Order: sequence, then structure tokens, then C-alpha cells
Amino acid sequence: MSRVNLDVNGQRVDVWAEHPEDAAWACPQCSRTLPLYDHAEERTWRHLDSCQFQTHLHARIPRVECGEHGVVQILVPWAEPRSRFTLLFERLAIDVLRQCDVSGATRILRISWDEAWGLMERAVTRGRQRKVRTVVRRIGVDEKAAAKGHRYLTLVCDLDEGTVEHIAEDRKQESLDGYYAGLTTEQLDGIEAVAMDMW
Repeated sequence: MSRVNLDVNGQRVDVWAEHPEDAAWACPQCSRTLPLYDHAEERTWRHLDSCQFQTHLHARIPRVECGEHGVVQILVPWAEPRSRFTLLFERLAIDVLRQCDVSGATRILRISWDEAWGLMERAVTRGRQRKVRTVVRRIGVDEKAAAKGHRYLTLVCDLDEGTVEHIAEDRKQESLDGYYAGLTTEQLDGIEAVAMDMW
């Protein structure tokens, strides 16, 4: 940490992070260890509050010159690429969003509606990347009204595990076909029962 600024009136703490001069960095694509090339422009991430003050982390992210990938920005350990929030803040935000609606979460976390939805989208993406594809023996298919004006979604759920396996726009045959098209032959053969409540 090179500097901390406390703004009591603005209820904000700003923290600037720096690295040792002789640090080596990994190329984010091949993990080759390389010396510092230069720094990207300063970025800011929202971090967990400190004593109820919004905390913001500032850093100029190092860049390396890789023989294979060119000049690239390293990955920082506290945030995902292109995120404006630290991973710790994102974790808190998802916990809050699981307990209340988006409007309530925006008030508690002091973030915008768009920021809340962006956090949820990244969390869903991370979850889908971690999800191991298994054979779902009993599936439930249902339609869900998504908004006013007769907009519907098709949901496919694993009835044994209670997990959502697939969501598609509309409530047509094509909506369900997209789920089946993404399954392997083993997964298709493993389906024993389908419970459907569709229009």
C-alpha cells in the first residue's frame, strides 16, 4: 500500500496499491514469468466497506511483453478482468442478492441497478463454468412469465437435485430443443422421466 485517503464527509476510503520494483509477473495466457514492461492506466475497484465507508482500491496494473502473446496486462488477484469490483465485494453482493430483491440490494450495497445485474451475470457465468455436466435422470420442464406483455421463459430443472439446468426464451418446442441439443448421447439415454407443465 502506498497511500490511503480518508474522506469523512464523503464517507469514502481510497487505497492505492503498488508493487515492488523487482517483481516478476506471469503472462495471463501462457503463465511464462516475465519482467515488467509498463503499466496500464490507473483503475479503481470497489472493495468491502471499512467502518461503513465505501472503500475503493486503486492500482496501475503491470503489463508484460510475452514473445508469444505480445504486450498483455497481468491478472490481478483481487478482481476478475474488466470488473469494477473486488472478488470479496462481489461475494458479499451475491450473498445480499440471494436474500433480497435487486432494489433492496442496491440500497444496502450502494450500487446501481446495472451494477447489481452485472454482478449477477458474472456470478452465473462463473457458476456455469464450474458446473460439471452429469446425467439428469428426472427433469421438470415449466414455463415462467418473465415480464409484463406475455414474455415467457422455459425452465428445465433436475427434479432430484433441485437445480436449474437450462433457461430459454419463449415457451415453444424450440425452447426445449435447445436443451436436448446440448446433451451428449449418454445424457440423453440417461433421462428416465420428464414432468412437463407447459401451455
